[in-house]
Amino acid sequence: MVIYLLVTKKINENKSNLTNSLVDILLIQNIKDIKIYKPKLDIYSDHVIISTATSNTQMNSALTKIIKHIKSLGLEALSEGINSSWILLQSNGISLHIFTEEARDYYSIEDLYFDSNLVNQYG
Repeated sequence: MVIYLLVTKKINENKSNLTNSLVDILLIQNIKDIKIYKPKLDIYSDHVIISTATSNTQMNSALTKIIKHIKSLGLEALSEGINSSWILLQSNGISLHIFTEEARDYYSIEDLYFDSNLVNQYG
């Protein structure tokens, strides 16, 4: 039982560190209005990061840097939506959404997480 708790604690710390490093990259790339949620009923994600970019070029650049960082940690990442108004990346229990301003207003994805805990907010 003790070993299970230690392993679980280590996994959770790694996910928090990955979440923080992804947010750092988003901030360096001038991505704004970043919100981090901890969903209650999402079996795929322990944390969900929602953010807004001002252009597709900015979105693609941020995604490239994030994927490079994740791979440098020896982790896998799945992404879709390059050159569109919504990029989704999934890695190690973290879902990252990068929207254009218009797409974020249109899809109102925060409504999906109305019952989730807002862990942190930047911008």
